[in-house]
Order: sequence, then structure tokens, then C-alpha cells
Amino acid sequence: MVKKSDKDSVETGRKKQPIQEGELLYQGLYENVPVAYFSISADDGSVLRCNSAALNLLGYGRGTLIGKKVIDLYAETPDGRAKAKEIYHPFKSGEPIRGAELQIKHINGQPIWVSLFVEPVKDNNGKVLSSISMAMDITERKKTEKELARRNRELFSLNIVATTISKSLVLKEVLDATLKTVLDLMELKSGWILLRDRWTDKLVLASHFGMTEKFVREEAKEPLGDCIGLHVMQMKETLIAENVLECPRLSRSLIKGEKMACHASAPLISKDEVVGVMNLACKEFQSFSERELDFLTAVGRQVGVAIENARLFEDIKEKSIKLKKAYEQLKAEKKKTKSLKKALEDKFGLQNIIGKNHKMKAIYDLIEDISKSDSAVLIQGESGTGKELIARAIHLLSSRRDRPFVVANCSAYAESLLESELFGHEKGAFTGAIRMKKGRFELADGGTIFLDEIGEIPSVTQLLLLRVLQEKNFERVGGEKTIQVDVRVIAATNRNLNKEMMDGRFREDLYYRLNVIPLMVPPLRDRKDDIPLLSDHFLEIYSIANKKHITGFSSGVMQIFMEHDWPGNVRELQNAVEHAVILSKRDMIEEIDLPHNLKVKFKRVDTGTFSLRDTEKDLILRVLEDTNGNKYQAAKKLGITRSTLYGKMKKYGIP
Repeated sequence: MVKKSDKDSVETGRKKQPIQEGELLYQGLYENVPVAYFSISADDGSVLRCNSAALNLLGYGRGTLIGKKVIDLYAETPDGRAKAKEIYHPFKSGEPIRGAELQIKHINGQPIWVSLFVEPVKDNNGKVLSSISMAMDITERKKTEKELARRNRELFSLNIVATTISKSLVLKEVLDATLKTVLDLMELKSGWILLRDRWTDKLVLASHFGMTEKFVREEAKEPLGDCIGLHVMQMKETLIAENVLECPRLSRSLIKGEKMACHASAPLISKDEVVGVMNLACKEFQSFSERELDFLTAVGRQVGVAIENARLFEDIKEKSIKLKKAYEQLKAEKKKTKSLKKALEDKFGLQNIIGKNHKMKAIYDLIEDISKSDSAVLIQGESGTGKELIARAIHLLSSRRDRPFVVANCSAYAESLLESELFGHEKGAFTGAIRMKKGRFELADGGTIFLDEIGEIPSVTQLLLLRVLQEKNFERVGGEKTIQVDVRVIAATNRNLNKEMMDGRFREDLYYRLNVIPLMVPPLRDRKDDIPLLSDHFLEIYSIANKKHITGFSSGVMQIFMEHDWPGNVRELQNAVEHAVILSKRDMIEEIDLPHNLKVKFKRVDTGTFSLRDTEKDLILRVLEDTNGNKYQAAKKLGITRSTLYGKMKKYGIP
């Protein structure tokens, strides 16, 4: 007979069997599921239980992992332990964690991205006793996301580089913006760009970020050396130095105690030529992927083209500045030339030949007619009548006005030098000829030559001059080369050249060559009606030059001017007016302001005013002035002894 207690035991065993079987099934599923599971104590945060997937994920043995503090399983990164502390605050209050993405770490220290789900286990009072955590490995997904983000940043950065290049043609701006963009993209702090000098072929520092002052100083002082950049230039491909100590150039620039760094160097290429090198460095070891190297290579080609464009722009800008400067200089020179030309025209033009006398009017008409031809002109007239002024007027009215007007005074040179002056000489042609010299005819090519005092040239030179007039060519003194010239000849003389010819002192053939168009300038005494006009003209000129306001001449002065014969012609009148303006202290030229010879010649004695005493005193003064104060000569000229002269000077108070 079965006892009741035995029946209860059997019944209890029958009921426990499914529970045990369920527990075994759960344990099997828990242990073999491919997702990592942990049970964590709420009291001390230690691992109470884990499955095989958790052990495989972290690389621990079960005995090592059980009891380990869960906080030690999180990576020491911003997305690891720090983030775990943040999300566990609400968990302690009983709230579950759903899909938190953070980093735990493998036993070897390598960070592992996981998606974490945590369910709290509570007692009947709602107190959290422990937790059941599920961690799904999402490292590959994170890598893919990171790579996708990197590629997006690459495209974005390449777009920024392209935009920067398109916006600026200033080389420094292009280099700085490019380097900063690449450093931001690759999450680096330090970089520099070296450019290849077009003239010396050396690499020079052009842009840098995050480099030590010592490095910058050394690169500026000695940019090219035994470094990776030199190999990049030669090989035209991006290279990596996984330890900067491998590069002697960079290792000298490391700060004492600084960790080893990785260094990448990319060529900047344009038209298959390396125009520079871009360098990137990190303070701790960091491997550059193939994609990053490809990116650097692409940027290098893009920036290489930008560098060439910027340099081309700088060259164009520099040439433009030089061209603008040259244009301004040319413009200024043109303006100056125009001003000088106008000044010459104002000074020597037809409008500056003053006179209303009928003889002068005939000359005006003749000047306008002969200026239209290239025929030789012979101007004859006394000294001071303005022969050169007429010659310049003919030139300025002619088609040769923009070409040279060369003056040769034939009476100013010795016979031995006149030929050289007119036709030039070769080096060594005579003693003292240390260099080749062009003559006046050669200098006047295309323009006009004015031969003043033509009657003074010797017979030998007359023959040479005749040849130039006939054949338009000559040889320099001591030379064999025949020089062709296109010159209009205007000659002038104060002699009667026809009489000189008749007397045999001037070649007949040369006379007729020069006298194609004769022009006789009348002396001032033959056109005295022009004296008031000329006087006013000179008064205006010298009043302005001496900064005086003189309105005119007194009637006495003008009477003297009209009565004087003016042997020196217009030049003498001009000098007399200049003298008077300088001495004048009033707004009107008076007799006292005139040169002494005019004052003496036309001084009238008023018998009611002047005594014999005054006349004698005035005579002594004039004689002293004529002899420049020489008492001996003055006494001799007056027909008295020197002692008598001294006595009279004392008597009349003459110093």
C-alpha cells in the first residue's frame, strides 16, 4: 500500500519535471543564441551571468568575466564609459534601455560598437535587483556609416576646394583654404604646403597649420633637404612615412618628448609637372587608408591646377600693373611732349612773329606757302632780325613738324671741326675721336636742319654740303659707309651771299642750291611801325617772368624807341625791354629804366633846368660808366689829369 506522503512526492516530482525541462531549454537557448547576453548585479555592477556570444564578443573566459565590474567593460572613449554612465541613471530608476549605441572594449583594448538593450529585474516592491542585457555587435555597420560619412565629407570637401578655387585667384588664399579643408576632413591638426620655385627649382614653405615655430623657422631657412617631399617630387605619387623619425628633415623639428607621428605627403600636379607638395601629420600613430591616399592624390591634382592658375593670374596682374604703369608713363610723356610741342609752337610758331608792317605780312604769306614744300630756303637779313624764328615757323607748319628740328651754327666751329659737327665721325677718325658720333644731318633725318651763318663755312665743307643737297647722302669723317638722309635744308646768313659768290668766296653751285626760295627779312629800322607791337609783346613776357605788374611805356620811352635806329634789330629791342622791366620800380617803364646807351643818346638838356655844373657832372658819370670805373682811362678820355678828375669827383660828390 502506497503511503500518502509517497504519493505527494511522486506528484511533486511529476510537476517539477516540466519546469526543469523548461529551465534546461532556456539555458540552452541562452547559451547558444548568437546575441551576447549579460546579467548584471544592481548592487555592485558586477557580471552575474553571460552566454558564449558575450564571451566571444569580448574575448574573455567565463571565469574571468563573471564577477568583473561592468563599467570596466566599456571603452575609454566619449562613446564608451562616459556615455554608459549617462544612460544608466534612468535605468537605476527602473526604466529599461532600448537600443543605446555605445562602445565596449575587447580584452585587447580594441573598441567594439554595440546596440544595447537592458531590462531591469525587480522584486515585489519594485526594487531593481539585477538586469538582463543584450548587446548586438554593430561595429561593421558603424564602420560602413563612418565610411559613408567620410565619403560624403570627401565630396563635400572636394566641392569646398573647387568652390574656393573658383572664388579666388589669390595663391595664398587658395593654399590656406585647401589645407584647412583637408585637415578638417581627415581629423588632423598639422599640415603644410611647399611650393616649387619656378626659377630655382627649390621647395619653399607657402602655407602651414599647427606646426611648431621651430619647424616653420627651419623650413623657411632651409626648405628642401633629405625628406619625403623630395621623393614625392621625383616619383609624382603620394607617399607615407609611418614614423617621422624616418625622415631626417622632420625628426629635427620634433619637440622634445613628443610622440612619434605618421606623415603623408601628396604631390600637387599640373600638366604632369609637380608644382608643390602637400604634407599632413598627426601627433600619434594613425594609418592612412588607400581611399584617403586616393583622396589626397585627387586634391593634389585639383590644387596643382589652381596653383598654376593663380600664378598665371599673378603674372597677368603683375604685367597688367607694369603695362598700366608704362601706359601712364607714356601718357605723361605724351602730355609732356604735347606741352613742349605747344610751347615750341607758341614760342616759335608763325603767330609769335610779331609785326603788321607790309613787309612782314609778305613774309607771313611766303612762310605759309613754302612750308608745304621740301625745297631749300635761304633766309637773309641782319643779325637780330629773327631768322631762326622764321626757320622754326616754316618747320612747324610743314609735314615734318613731328620730326627733329636741328640747328647748326656754322660760325661757331673751327674749320677742322665743322665737317665732324655736320656729318659726324667714326671712332679713331682723328685724335680725340674716342667714340662714334652722329652729325647734325644724321640727327635731323626726317626733319629739318637749320644752317645758321651759312656764309662762314670754308670751301672744302661747301663742297661736301653741295653733295648732301644733291644726292641726300654722305660719309662720316673717317668712315666708308654711305649714310642716306631725308632732310629739308633751311640756311640763313647776315652777309650778302650773292656778293660773296661774285667775289669767289662762296661756291656758285651751292648758292643756287640753297637759294631755291629766297626770303629777305627787313631790319627793324625799316618797319618802325612794328616797334610798339614788339615792345608790348616783350613787356608782357618779362613782366610775367619777373612777377611784376607793368602796364606800359611812358611817351618819352616810346619816343626814344621810335627814334632809335636799332642796329641790333629785334634782339636789341628785346634786351632793352628786359633791362627796363628788371630795373623798373613802378607800373610804367620810364626813361630812367632804359639801358645807358639809350638814355645818353636821347637825353635832352633843358637850359632852364640844367646848369654847366650838372652837365659836367653828368659827363663825368657817363665816362666813368663807359670805362667801368677806371679813373686813369676816364681822365685820359676827358683830356684831364687824374688828380683833376679826383678833385671834380669830390666836388660833385661822385663816389
